[in-house]
Amino acid sequence: MSAKSFSDIPKAYNPSEVEDKWYKYWNDNGIFNSDIDKTKKPYTIAIPPPNITGMLTMGHILNNSLQDIFIRTKRMQGFNACWVPGTDHASIATETKVTKFLADKQIDKYQIGREVFLEHCQEWKKEYGGIIIQQLKNLELAAIGGANVLQWMMNIIKKL
Repeated sequence: MSAKSFSDIPKAYNPSEVEDKWYKYWNDNGIFNSDIDKTKKPYTIAIPPPNITGMLTMGHILNNSLQDIFIRTKRMQGFNACWVPGTDHASIATETKVTKFLADKQIDKYQIGREVFLEHCQEWKKEYGGIIIQQLKNLELAAIGGANVLQWMMNIIKKL
């Protein structure tokens, strides 16, 4: 292998050339997984459930970055650290977003009825449902890569 010269180094950092490759490697090799280890003291943080309202805010990023620091610190201290991502559990924020979206189009959710409103919610979910989770993944935080709480719990129960 020959040494690279400075001319081989790109002038600008392209995250997709590096981060996608490493995220896939870490995910494929279980780097994000937290297995039961009864010899270690447990330490768990449950990420507050992200909703499907759209994109991460600076508040989300700060909150998740702090949780990531705590989890990584506890792992380095020898704890069996597990950071469990939540999912949208009540859809209150989603209802607010969809209601505003419809109102912007001069549509009243009460006039269209429950079933049609739920169809709009499903469409909203199709468009925005995974954005925040994918953004969290892209931050390469120490959470379980992409797993939701229910699936994670089922995997743990199977191991017990």
